[in-house]
Amino acid sequence: MSDRYELLLKAVEAERKQEQLYFQNLSKQKSKAEKVESGIMWYPLVINRKHYTVGELIELELERTKNLDGHHKIKVGVGANLVIEGEETSTFKGTISYVRRNRLRIILHADYLLKEDILTKGRLGVELIYDERPYRVMLDTLKYVMKVEEPIHKEFRKAIQNKSDFEGIIDLEDKNNYTSPKFNPSQMAAINGCAIAPRMSIIHGPPGTGKTTTIVGLIQKLAKVEKRILVCAPSNNAVDLLAKLLHEAGLNVLRIGNVTRIGDNIADLTLKEKARNHPDWQHIKSVKIEAENAKKIAGKYKRKFGQRQKNERREMFQESKALRKWARDLEDKLMNGIIKDAQVVATTLISAESKSLKGLKFKTVIIDEASQALEPECWVAMLKGERVILAGDHMQLPPTVKSSEAEDLGLSETILDRMSNCLSHSYLLKEQYRMHNDILSFSNIKFYDGELKSNPSVADRKLSEEDIPLVFIDTSGCGFNEEQKEDSFSKLNPGEYYTIREHILQNLRLYEGKSIGIICAYAAQVRFVRNTKEETPELQSLDIAVDSIDGFQGQEKDIIYISLVRSNEIGEIGFLKDFRRLNVAMTRAKMKLVIVGDCSTLSSEKMFLDLVEHVEKHGKYESGWEYMG
Repeated sequence: MSDRYELLLKAVEAERKQEQLYFQNLSKQKSKAEKVESGIMWYPLVINRKHYTVGELIELELERTKNLDGHHKIKVGVGANLVIEGEETSTFKGTISYVRRNRLRIILHADYLLKEDILTKGRLGVELIYDERPYRVMLDTLKYVMKVEEPIHKEFRKAIQNKSDFEGIIDLEDKNNYTSPKFNPSQMAAINGCAIAPRMSIIHGPPGTGKTTTIVGLIQKLAKVEKRILVCAPSNNAVDLLAKLLHEAGLNVLRIGNVTRIGDNIADLTLKEKARNHPDWQHIKSVKIEAENAKKIAGKYKRKFGQRQKNERREMFQESKALRKWARDLEDKLMNGIIKDAQVVATTLISAESKSLKGLKFKTVIIDEASQALEPECWVAMLKGERVILAGDHMQLPPTVKSSEAEDLGLSETILDRMSNCLSHSYLLKEQYRMHNDILSFSNIKFYDGELKSNPSVADRKLSEEDIPLVFIDTSGCGFNEEQKEDSFSKLNPGEYYTIREHILQNLRLYEGKSIGIICAYAAQVRFVRNTKEETPELQSLDIAVDSIDGFQGQEKDIIYISLVRSNEIGEIGFLKDFRRLNVAMTRAKMKLVIVGDCSTLSSEKMFLDLVEHVEKHGKYESGWEYMG
């Protein structure tokens, strides 16, 4: 058997090269218009506001004036350049802190001093940039894992490599096994079971089952007996949410990471802000001011400059240097104290290798969104702990891998995938609080072995007494063939959107005050629907979000429409064969789910035949002909 870690090392390098090549090609070969079309650039932009954020960094809010609602790849937390085109082109590195429709915010990095007038002297744009650091961290970590001799981490490596449980380990004694009305039985089983798992455990949290609530409860329990807990996730948004909830639960939480990628709502939990708000900070600040004053005095110009003046200048520079060192020592001592006093350290997986955490060890490492986390980035955090608790749902979408070579080498297979069926400490959360039971039922049968049940508060919740929560509209024979533009590999199906539009128009009264999501299986369909829906005045008063399946993961809406897009004579359905995508899309709806697709094309896969048969039994099967004018 090939060593998994040799393959992963090659896979990460292949992914790094793919990412680097992608950005190099775009920057060298593409015009601004092509960059905008490819989704890596917004241009031109206007400034809505400018202000200072955490760490006194500049944050700009910018808005598109052209290509409104156009497809793009800009997301919160990614690195980008602010481009200012005037007589000369200037670029300033930053991090995207907010994206919503046609507005974004970018926090400029600390090493730039942006003059007040520079923003008015050119046209503005924001362009994504290649960020090598995550790949370097993963490559260095894998090289260490391959030769690690520390017994606990050798156990981790062996178990993951062999997909086996941990041998010869006795469960930890738990004297604090408890029950609480805040948690249902499966949540309490997960909390109590993971608390005693000696090496690795899993909280398998299907949609709407309260995974995050369970994690918070588990950490509250562990914090009573452990000095410090490391909590991680692959995305900044997930870490921010956990940090916020844990802080609200009364725990001393420290949020570690690049301040440009941390949400404003938890800025007070960052190391920098905790230090600035500490009683000792004013003393450190006064020492810094004293050092700066000594430096200024030493540097002043003097007409007469004899030996005495030289000695005085040397002494003042030495005093300034000594004061700066004292200030640094005081600041380091304060920072170390804040880190040591924290009950919970929250960070992204890559940022777990931060200098602030160097040498720090934890009893427990908890990784949320483990189904979205690459194994190499999980190891960055795991090397800091004696045991790891993975939380996620491997029946949802895997992490995004761009390189086909990396995919073939196994980069998209997560630790959660590998270990879900072999650990003795694996706990399924079985009660869901999101969906009507008819919406849940198909995913429950196909992906969760029928073990899930709906909480009574949602099991029969409908838009109205007469409404049917589950509908499939079959467009077979309607002539709604899929289309593909010459400059894109993606596909669209205008006919499916017009069917959805007509269905919404027929239900306007029923949908009043409700949230609606239109999930499209392909990016080209997302762009088409976003642009075309603006042409229908009746839809403007409704709360309608349009996005891809990936974009909707983690979200929920009262009403969900799914456009499956594929319609052709050869039964080709592309990446819809990854049925986890179907699971994600179907489990976003709370009270109504409407699926639109061509059954004659989709029937090439048994899963879709089973879906239509299920809808006929538990919902309503309709023909697309009923919605054609």
